[in-house]
Amino acid sequence: MRKWFGLLSVIILASCANPKSLEYHDVKNFQVGNISLTPEIGMDVEFYNPNNYPMTLKDANIDLYIENKLVGHVTMENKYTVPAADTFLLPVKLHADLKGIISNALQVMANKEMNIKLQGSVKAGRGILVPIRINYEGKKKLNVF
Repeated sequence: MRKWFGLLSVIILASCANPKSLEYHDVKNFQVGNISLTPEIGMDVEFYNPNNYPMTLKDANIDLYIENKLVGHVTMENKYTVPAADTFLLPVKLHADLKGIISNALQVMANKEMNIKLQGSVKAGRGILVPIRINYEGKKKLNVF
């Protein structure tokens, strides 16, 4: 009986240890925290969790590129529990490089579609947190106003 319980436990843990990657949908609620050479920008990133179970997220390590120029590095301050098979907003802070922002400022203000790329990872899972890749590239309008 103990062998079967141990085998079942290993199978359950293994299935939880490999969550599917989150699907990026949109960026909302831009807020500028401080004005400096490396401004801090708060935003909510909308993702979809394709897994059929809720997950805990922490330790985001994501770079944001606009028109193939590194704009900044995204961090997450807290742990978040995200719903199963649903969309959710993840509040994050972007530590931006002013050069990357200025070079794209006119296109952002004109509300044109721009090439957006997110690359990095976030630790996610149930109980055991493993890194999952965040890798998105596509055209989006950035509605910052």
